[in-house]
Amino acid sequence: MSEQKSKTTLLEYEKNLDIIQNAEGILEQKRNILLNDILDILDDVEEKRDKLNELVKKSYSLLIKSFMENEKDVIKKEASLINFQGELKVVKKTFIGIEIPDVIFKVNKEKFPISATAETLFLDIAKESFAKALELVLEVARIEIKAWKLSEELKKTVVHVNALKNHYIPNYEKEIKDIKTSLEENEREFLTVLKKVSSHKSQNL
Repeated sequence: MSEQKSKTTLLEYEKNLDIIQNAEGILEQKRNILLNDILDILDDVEEKRDKLNELVKKSYSLLIKSFMENEKDVIKKEASLINFQGELKVVKKTFIGIEIPDVIFKVNKEKFPISATAETLFLDIAKESFAKALELVLEVARIEIKAWKLSEELKKTVVHVNALKNHYIPNYEKEIKDIKTSLEENEREFLTVLKKVSSHKSQNL
């Protein structure tokens, strides 16, 4: 990065340093926003995972009760009637300039009257419980996709911040210091020469 040590170069380097320092500040703000948002998402994911685990346990508990009150063939027949249909699409959303895929889903559940298809109440409730669990699985996946995308952006931002802070800014500061030192030395040498010339002229008068 070394160039001719002139006042023009000094001004150029000082201008570039100011731009880089501003960029560092903006990237640090972006890093903090991303970090806070990711932490909020992880808290949300943890809460929903806990709910999902409880819901799955409840669903299997209801299924076990239905097994206890019905024959195996009855359960198989009921299981074959369960029909999950839904809509799933991915749309792009923007967050602080970052494109994030957002999964939009809708689960359609066919409900069967107890009197028409179910031998017990437990089996019908178990089907409903598993359907809710499926919705929660999709919701957790949607949030985790966002967290993953933001985490990738956070990694890039941290790399850029570190590069500016640990490489570019110190290098520019060193160059500016060297140029100032060189200019000061040149100025002192010029003044010394000027004094000698003035003294020589005075002696010749």
